Amino acid sequence: MHAIGLIDKQKLGLITHHDIDAFAADGVEIDIVLSGICGTDLAVLSGREEGQIGVVRGHEAVGVITQVGAGVKYLRAGMRVVVDPNEYCGTCEFCSCGQTHLCNGGANAALNIAGVNKHGTFAERFVTRERFVYPLPDDMSWETGVLIEPVACILNNIDQAAIQAGERVLLLGSGPMSLVAQLLLRAMGVNTLATDLNPHRIEFGRSLGLEVVHPDDLDARMQQGHVDAAIDTVGNQLGTAARYIRRGGRIVLFGFNGNYQYPLPVKHFLVNAISIISAGEYNQHFPRALRMAKMLPELGRLVTHRYGLEAYATAFDGLLNDPSVPTIKGVFTPNPQYL
Repeated sequence: MHAIGLIDKQKLGLITHHDIDAFAADGVEIDIVLSGICGTDLAVLSGREEGQIGVVRGHEAVGVITQVGAGVKYLRAGMRVVVDPNEYCGTCEFCSCGQTHLCNGGANAALNIAGVNKHGTFAERFVTRERFVYPLPDDMSWETGVLIEPVACILNNIDQAAIQAGERVLLLGSGPMSLVAQLLLRAMGVNTLATDLNPHRIEFGRSLGLEVVHPDDLDARMQQGHVDAAIDTVGNQLGTAARYIRRGGRIVLFGFNGNYQYPLPVKHFLVNAISIISAGEYNQHFPRALRMAKMLPELGRLVTHRYGLEAYATAFDGLLNDPSVPTIKGVFTPNPQYL
């Protein structure tokens, strides 16, 4: 187990309130209604990724505005909103040329990301700035809204890989992010095939009308030929992706696993013109993510489990150590009075 344990709230960075500095003119204070438990959070807890001790985790969140700064123009108290956790500076060399995802003007010359290198949304209340807050449509559920950030992540990878309607895409793993990707790709007219070891995830994906199989059955399903693109949502499946990609195809690295290494057969990739895509953080994708989410009525169904902040140990222990629990997407509910 990583040094960040499941039981120690301070190490986990999980608290019900966190102190805030002087309220900025463009500041927005939000009561968090739902905050999604992401694979990145689990990777830190399991030791597959490094994490700063003492940082409040959580970066997928929706809530209700409680107050705004004097300079806020478009938001007001009482609005239902979704939070963009990627807080770019707006003035560094990368932000100045529209590459806000590569911002180096934050802490340690990097992009400030709530829940990663600054306090996040596993809290009752969260403070950010107006440009990182978007109103939720009146007819959008909290459950759909909390998945806007994952939708933005997927859109970024789809864009970078130039995936087009009519293409065939293999997704390795069918966790929450993969399921979001499959729903998005299907809406775009892309043919998808996904894998997973967990029978609950396979069954859930199929209940959404998606084609999800056990990895042992992949060879039989691939008799129609190789795929145009493969997305590794697990973080250790580059070799499997390379096995099934066509000449001229694209492999998208998406899942995080800091311990995984792959001996790249360079000549094979060169001769077959296989591209490896590393998209990084999304870049101004939130407005489009909101529009796309309205086209995906199944999206909110991915939220299957809700936990109060006080149940953090139960939530993380179940997600990390008990594959028999049929969880797809778990969320914290810091302010259940809004539900």
